[in-house]
Amino acid sequence: MDNQLVVNPPHHLTTHGKEGTPTYAAWANMKHRCSSKSHKQYSGYGGRGIKVCDRWLNFSNFLADMGVRPEGLTLERKDNNSGYSPENCKWATRVEQQRNRRACRYLIINGVTRCAREWAEVSGTRRVTIYKRLERGLSPERAVFDPVNQSKSFPRGGSIS
Repeated sequence: MDNQLVVNPPHHLTTHGKEGTPTYAAWANMKHRCSSKSHKQYSGYGGRGIKVCDRWLNFSNFLADMGVRPEGLTLERKDNNSGYSPENCKWATRVEQQRNRRACRYLIINGVTRCAREWAEVSGTRRVTIYKRLERGLSPERAVFDPVNQSKSFPRGGSIS
C-alpha cells in the first residue's frame, strides 16, 4: 500500500452531490451574504435585515424549489426589501438583476411600470436626461418622451440669423 494520505471530505461537502456547482455556489453565497458579518456585501443584505427562509437553510430544499441554476443566470430576489424564499426568488440574467436594484427608479407611464433604464431604452432618451427632467418636475411621460433639444445654444428653430 502507498503511503498516501486518504482524507474524507467533510460531510457538508458530499451530502448533496452538487458541491462545486454553480447552483451550490449561489446557495452558499446567499447564506453567507445574509449571515456573515465578514462578507463584503453583508451590510446590503444581512446588515439590513435580509434573511434566508428556514426551508432554504438546507441545500436540498433550495435545489428542490429553484432547480439547477441555468447557464448565465444568477439568483435574484423579486422584491429587494424581502428575504430569500421560494416566493421571492428566481433565476435572472445580469440585465434583469441590474434593473431590479434598490437604486433603480421606477416610473409608471400609461399603466406600465419600468425602471428608468428600461424607459431610456424604449424611448431613446438618455437615462441622465430622464432623471434631470424628473428633478425639474416634469411628469414621467414628458421626462421620457419629450423630444430632446438638440442644441442649448440656439432657439428651437436652430438658426442664428
